[in-house]
Amino acid sequence: MPERELLTESLEIVKTATEHGVTLRLMGGLAVGFHCRLKHPEHNRTYHDIDLFGLSRETESIRWILEKLGHSYDHKFNSLGGGERLRFHDKEDHDIDIFLDKFKMEHIIDFRTRLHLDNFTIPITDLLLTKLQNVKLAAKDAVDIISLLEDHRVGSSDDMGVLNLAYIADICADDWGLWRSVTGNVDKISEWLQQGDYIAIDRSDVIRKLASIRQAIDSKDKTFPWKLRASVGEKVQWYFDVEE
Repeated sequence: MPERELLTESLEIVKTATEHGVTLRLMGGLAVGFHCRLKHPEHNRTYHDIDLFGLSRETESIRWILEKLGHSYDHKFNSLGGGERLRFHDKEDHDIDIFLDKFKMEHIIDFRTRLHLDNFTIPITDLLLTKLQNVKLAAKDAVDIISLLEDHRVGSSDDMGVLNLAYIADICADDWGLWRSVTGNVDKISEWLQQGDYIAIDRSDVIRKLASIRQAIDSKDKTFPWKLRASVGEKVQWYFDVEE
């Protein structure tokens, strides 16, 4: 399958980088597919590109590794990336996007201190956050969120196979905008599951895990910057506009 070939290609990039002492981690839908057994057929989906996370101080090494593997450097995109992202293309013209230092989409999340938690992808909890932070939640993102919840336990640690609710609560307690997007999507997906809009092997279990996320976030004391931004609320846009 093309999707399997793309996953194999992405893991080859990560493995080659590791062999040369360079940090690259897979993220996005392919990372979800890597971690999840995708128990329900409707959770399988088509992947069109590769998303990775790396460090800006290793930019030159990253370029060397990608080109060594036969991937072409996108000069136009990279000249405009401001050192925050890189783009390459493989032989089938799939995009290979690399976020540097911070994940910057609707919200900004810093994964740099957490990359040691997994050898191939960003940690599964951070992977879940990249999906929950989407303000305009696409169907594919909802499916990825349900898959992650279906295939992993919830808890308060970064143990293997555990979605760390304490970490999610901590990061949301310091950023009202992220809190607004994450809690909104948690409530939205729970409602969709109850209405039967999306499928899960054990729908009640996924809904329970969503409720656990919401409870962890709600019970965490919020910081002063969070409270200050909360006083403004939705009168001011709380997220960045992201072009497709």
